[in-house]
Amino acid sequence: MPLPGDYLTLEVGRERVLVIRDEKEELRAFHNVCRHRGSRVVPKSQGNCGHVMRCPFHGWTYSLDGRLKSVPRLQTFEGLDINEHGLVPLELEVWQGLLFIRFEPGGEAVSKKLHTIEERVACYRLADMVSLGEGSISEVRYNWKFFHDVDNEGYHVPSAHPALQELYGRSYRDDFIGEIPVSTGTVDDQPASAWSVARYKSLLPDMEHLPAESRRLWLYFGIFPNAIIFFYPEKAGYYMSLPCGPERTRVVSREYGLPDSSRQVRAAQYLSGRIDTLTSLEDDALVRWLQEAAGTSVFPLDNLADIEAGVLQFHRRLKDKIPVMSRRYPPESGSMADLNGRLQARESS
Repeated sequence: MPLPGDYLTLEVGRERVLVIRDEKEELRAFHNVCRHRGSRVVPKSQGNCGHVMRCPFHGWTYSLDGRLKSVPRLQTFEGLDINEHGLVPLELEVWQGLLFIRFEPGGEAVSKKLHTIEERVACYRLADMVSLGEGSISEVRYNWKFFHDVDNEGYHVPSAHPALQELYGRSYRDDFIGEIPVSTGTVDDQPASAWSVARYKSLLPDMEHLPAESRRLWLYFGIFPNAIIFFYPEKAGYYMSLPCGPERTRVVSREYGLPDSSRQVRAAQYLSGRIDTLTSLEDDALVRWLQEAAGTSVFPLDNLADIEAGVLQFHRRLKDKIPVMSRRYPPESGSMADLNGRLQARESS
């Protein structure tokens, strides 16, 4: 979003987000809801709206800083004060070039939450990167927590992901930096039968802006509760889950690379994308099987290896936030919010 008028939108649950760069080149975030009748102020997922945002429903026009600028036939509105009907702002924080939105005010700053990994990722120059095409949005038919149950451990890599195993499986490990899960794997020089893996190994250039230990490293950080930020030698990106229902989840992702990349870097970006696509298809099957198993009478509980510590930590942190999850059986329909509130009050007293 380098230019004034550049914007991005996103849907999170029932909320609609709009992020835009204003005339002073500052980033601002708003609810993408017109103050007249609730239409989307900008209808597309990404674009440039020029010097104003004009609602496509009735033409109410907003400045790039969110102020209501003009209302067609203003005289027909009794007592309408333009100064009191600007777009509703949202909290926005930029970290390493990534944009974080908060719907409810307050809470810990992202910079504080992620300060333990700042030095680790600084060499990648994420804030200097540009988007490698538009983001991806897909919808899957399983619970968002199962999505991360698979993502929070690498125990399954040798069995479930043959391409990843050939790429870096011999060196793969899961660990923590503070409370942040971190997974690493170093691309080795062993022969590979998977076409994309073999070509990636042979074509991956020596990225001179990275320290030696990062030039063949695939690095993943888990951002609780629902996002992953990843760094490869040739690119970086994120993916996150957005719950839409008990068995429905929206997955949003985007990739970035440094501008003016060489042909060899672009080839590596393409090949790592092929590997990631194959991995995501394999993970999709695993998560669907977990979703199916949860409905059986013999779903296994408390049966984790030490190397699955990420799954255990994920659920412990969820239960701290949502204590009703500690119950073995679900509460009666319609009573979950009330029970969860009482459990939270009991734990905080």
